[in-house]
Amino acid sequence: MVTVTSLCVGKELLIGKTVNTNAYWIGARLFGIGTTLDRVLIVTDSLDEISSGLMELLARKPDFIIVVGGLGPTPDDMTLKGIGLAIGKKVRLSAAALSLIRARYASIGRTFEITPARRKMAMLPEGSTPLPNGAGTAPGVRIEQSGAVIFCLPGVPREMKSIYKSGVHPEIRRKVGKLYTAKVIMHLMGVYESTLAPEIAAALKLHPSAYIKSHPKGVREGKSSVELDMVVISTRKQEAESECEEIARFFAGKIDEAGGSILKKVVSTVGR
Repeated sequence: MVTVTSLCVGKELLIGKTVNTNAYWIGARLFGIGTTLDRVLIVTDSLDEISSGLMELLARKPDFIIVVGGLGPTPDDMTLKGIGLAIGKKVRLSAAALSLIRARYASIGRTFEITPARRKMAMLPEGSTPLPNGAGTAPGVRIEQSGAVIFCLPGVPREMKSIYKSGVHPEIRRKVGKLYTAKVIMHLMGVYESTLAPEIAAALKLHPSAYIKSHPKGVREGKSSVELDMVVISTRKQEAESECEEIARFFAGKIDEAGGSILKKVVSTVGR
């Protein structure tokens, strides 16, 4: 499986100022094409923390590392300098990045002097490729290092999403290849999550590559309510669907034995 990790930069993520919705959003996009975020590491705005954080993730030998935050013009935006420190690359002015910044200002009908603060957004680690930012000024960055592709994206969600969709997702999707994701979601009544726990363990032993997860939904009319998700990913559609349905049949029997009921069952298959 293609492995993806993420380094999120920003003190605001650590002090309760900002919720890390970027990791949530990226994780959902990756799961939709058959892979996941294996790890999300959050660090503060510090050269030492950024560089050590990246080295920690590189040591895990992932296929991709998605770095989010710290690409702007302010003093605390030091992600690219920290990345350069980690991989032993000097940060230099990128003519291509500066051109993207100028083009962005032109596209919104404004003329700005390229001040040191704005010039800072074009200072990239040597060997980097800037990625166009269709929703903001700071370009994204693509770097290859130690067998991994490192993508650096702005922390502003709309800018992150814009660059991710155009410059990140297509490359990861090509690496993942054609996969089919079969999913069964059961909405259960009258069965407790603790009752399902040993059955989930048994199912995972039989289907170790499947994703099986229960989500308690509280008590309704005096009865426990649980959502049970089952997901199987395969290069073959029929294989994904048959295994997922086999798991669903297993749980249907166990739920019936426990005196519970399936209020709703949603079945879907997505090929990407």
